Amino acid sequence: MQNAMEIPIARRLKNAARYREVIGVLARYGFASFVAKSGFGPLRKANVDWLYSRDGTVDLSEAPFEVRLRKAFEELGPTFIKIGQILSTRRDLIPDSLADEFAKLQADCPKIPFDRVRAALDEQLKGRTDELFQWIDPEPLAAASMAQVHSAVWKDGTEVVVKLLRPDAADQIEADMDAIAFVARLTEERLAKSGFSPTEIVGEFREELRRETNLTIEARSTDRMRRSFADDPGISFPHVYWEATTPGLLTIERVKGKLLARTPYESIPLETRRKIIGNGARAVFRQTLELGFFHADPHPGNIFVHDDGRITFIDCGMVGRIGADARQRIAELVFGVATGDARMVMRAAMKMGNVEPDDIDERSLLDDVQEVVDQFVGRPIGEIDIAAVLDKFYQILREYQVRCPADMVMLIKAMATIEGVARDLDPDYEIIEAAKPFIFRLVNDRYSPKALSKRVLNTLFSYAEFVDSLPKQVNGLLRKLRLGEAKVNFHVEGIERFRMSVEHTATTVSYALLISALLLASSVLIHATRGETETTVVGTLGLGGFLLAGFLSLGLIWDIWRTRRGVQRNVREEEKEERQKRR
Repeated sequence: MQNAMEIPIARRLKNAARYREVIGVLARYGFASFVAKSGFGPLRKANVDWLYSRDGTVDLSEAPFEVRLRKAFEELGPTFIKIGQILSTRRDLIPDSLADEFAKLQADCPKIPFDRVRAALDEQLKGRTDELFQWIDPEPLAAASMAQVHSAVWKDGTEVVVKLLRPDAADQIEADMDAIAFVARLTEERLAKSGFSPTEIVGEFREELRRETNLTIEARSTDRMRRSFADDPGISFPHVYWEATTPGLLTIERVKGKLLARTPYESIPLETRRKIIGNGARAVFRQTLELGFFHADPHPGNIFVHDDGRITFIDCGMVGRIGADARQRIAELVFGVATGDARMVMRAAMKMGNVEPDDIDERSLLDDVQEVVDQFVGRPIGEIDIAAVLDKFYQILREYQVRCPADMVMLIKAMATIEGVARDLDPDYEIIEAAKPFIFRLVNDRYSPKALSKRVLNTLFSYAEFVDSLPKQVNGLLRKLRLGEAKVNFHVEGIERFRMSVEHTATTVSYALLISALLLASSVLIHATRGETETTVVGTLGLGGFLLAGFLSLGLIWDIWRTRRGVQRNVREEEKEERQKRR
């Protein structure tokens, strides 16, 4: 991620006006104190009053925090709208109430005039627009925050849809992300102890938005999904026209059918609704549990339905990936829940969250896991609601301030979304029936005799390779020892504090010995002048030694008291941090 010094001067000057605009909008929606505390310039009361006095001041004094923030994001434009939409899928980062509100984000985007659309198409297609398209509708089908969509006719007469990136979208995103990154850097130090890194999150968002502004990525995802479901007559994805697809332009077949979000559910026959649910659930569970590559936002606005119950997914701009290891963890989780093995479930959950045993209170976590396992114990594997299980363990990890991988959070959200669609279409439909074959296959691939024997063989092969390479490694180590090249580096937790403690103790003992020596020497000197009637040099030295020993003793007592207070304060802080970790 770029640092402030790495951003060109011209770009920073250009961004200054945008920074001011962001400050103004946030302040007018009731976030002036946050802006001021974040260090976004010297925002004193006069500045805040000026911001509130501007035309367009919004009266949302009674509105909840979440509503005010959503409204502010909508006014701030495409980048903030897109960030809010991404955050609505990232419940590992924000509260559920805010995620629900961000899901309502909508952009009131002006249409791009068709002459500019045509010029942009000619630029993207290098002047071949008329060669590739018979006709392009001047009126857009939709004008979104990042792109505008038009219907068109391909050169062979096929109806298609062209999605054109807004010409200024990439530059606007970079300017806005620079502003957001600036705030993130200012708040980084304050949030360091919580384990939350604003700059890291902003870096993730910047990369996500850069992917959003490269339409070839969406094209590849769509094409991959289409090929994966080519053998399933109930599920489809649009065909991509690669000849007219570039980073700024996506051309796909126009989907026939009705957009589910715009179709009254009661107008669809019950039998057709159940087919739609079955196809949608099968698509999501196959993507997540078998393919490991899934549509991360399968809401009704991204699903076309056909009269015979078939469905077509659109908008593959947001996808998630779940590797084989993560799917194995899910299998362990489900198997552990089915067999009532809370310890197996806990280990699987910890692996999913990349948690080390030393970083968490295992005893407390095991108790919480056991509570969840008890809710499902005794049920056959095929009757376990995998989405509910994953969501419960995700909530537990959140309570322990463990940040789950983003793709795992998106997987849970995708499953929850399709379950919500199913409930709306037919509350009596058992969606678990669609998940059964994939759950069985997932667990079977992990725990069947064939799978177990395969893992045993793999382990034996690993040991064989280790034993085979051991003589060479030992010879190499012996050679380094013989040549004096071997080095051992190790780190002991708390060793620096222990070293400082030993040094302080040694210094204290040295001072004590020095004081003792001064007292002893002074006593000898004064004793030697006993009986003298006049003050002598020896007597003066003895008295001076006593005084010096007294001053050193007071200093030593002060140092011991101060060190003791410091140790007690450190112990209290460590105990406080430990309690926070356990929560």
